[in-house]
Order: sequence, then structure tokens, then C-alpha cells
Amino acid sequence: MKSERKFKIVAFVLSLLLLMGVLVMLYLKDSKTVQQAIVVRAYFVNFCMENARYLSKDEFDQRFPKLAADPDWFYWPSEDLKSGTFQYPMTLPLSSAPGNSKFSEFMPIIYSYAVRNPCQTFSRELL
Repeated sequence: MKSERKFKIVAFVLSLLLLMGVLVMLYLKDSKTVQQAIVVRAYFVNFCMENARYLSKDEFDQRFPKLAADPDWFYWPSEDLKSGTFQYPMTLPLSSAPGNSKFSEFMPIIYSYAVRNPCQTFSRELL
């Protein structure tokens, strides 16, 4: 009876440690992604200030080839290049993440963040 109780305690502690380890790994991965998203957003703002328009899809792909090749990153400019949205993968709700979280239709979990019109985030008069 006593060994069964010890086993349950050890199993609980190991499960808790495993869960914490997974959360730390997700946090580190998401933090790195947030840093990339901040760089992308800053590039958009600078580009808009210099060119009075958003990047075309080809310009985005040339400037960020690794992100363009990543199936979890997306960029959608409007036809007239006066607006655009980029989306990047996320798992945890981090307050430092630019944009708005998007939830799965099937389960209440975050799967990405979307930044709509990043140039207008800083100034309504850029475009």
C-alpha cells in the first residue's frame, strides 16, 4: 500500500516536470518566433515610410527567403499594395507578440498570430 502511494507521487512529480519541460520548450520556440516577427514588422514600417506602399509578395519572398519557404509563415498584400497581412506560427499567448492570436476552429488553442497592416500600427498617415 505504501509503495503504491510512493509510485503515484513519483508519477505525479514526473508528469509535472514533463509538462513544465514542454511548456519551457514551447516558450523558447515562440520567443524566437516573436523576435522574427518584430524584425519583419519593423522592416514593413521602414519600407512603407520609404515607398508609400506595402511589399509585393515577390519582394517579401526575396527579403525573407527563409520565412517565405516556411509553410507556417504567410504574407498577403492587397492588389494595390495599400495593405497587407503577415501571419506566423505561435503556440502560447505571449504579450510581446505583435498582432492578434488566431485560434483553431477545432480546439481552443492558438496556432498563429496575424499582423494586419503593420505600417498603420505606428502611423495612420504612412499610406
